[in-house]
Amino acid sequence: MSWATLAFPPAPGWPHQAAYETVFGATPRIVLASLVAYFCGEFCNSYVLAKMKLFTSGRLLWSRTIGSTIVGEAVDSAVFYPAAFLGAWSTDLVLQVMLTNYTLKLLWEVVMTPLTYRVVNFLKRAEAEDYYDRDTDFTPFSLQT
Repeated sequence: MSWATLAFPPAPGWPHQAAYETVFGATPRIVLASLVAYFCGEFCNSYVLAKMKLFTSGRLLWSRTIGSTIVGEAVDSAVFYPAAFLGAWSTDLVLQVMLTNYTLKLLWEVVMTPLTYRVVNFLKRAEAEDYYDRDTDFTPFSLQT
């Protein structure tokens, strides 16, 4: 939609085209950065979560969820913020926003840990399953199923 918004000529006498271009012009860059960062961060989060479950023999859920979030959100943030905003924002601002949001995400994970315990325990009982990724091939580029 941002591309379409910018592709059409402005109405005669419309004085705010430059503002539209400023607001909507960066959307493709931000969306692409977001998608790449999400896939990289979620892959790392899932990998660390699975490996920590094996390492802890399924115990210490809090350490697994918080530990995997530390890694996953670090990767997500390290990919997203520079790719989306470096060059448009000052390096100092990118770093400040990146570190602030990273910290907020980690704090949110800590705050939500009691709810995570309830949801995980409910699902384990409802599904009668507790899966361990012992033989999982985590290669994201494999064409084998």
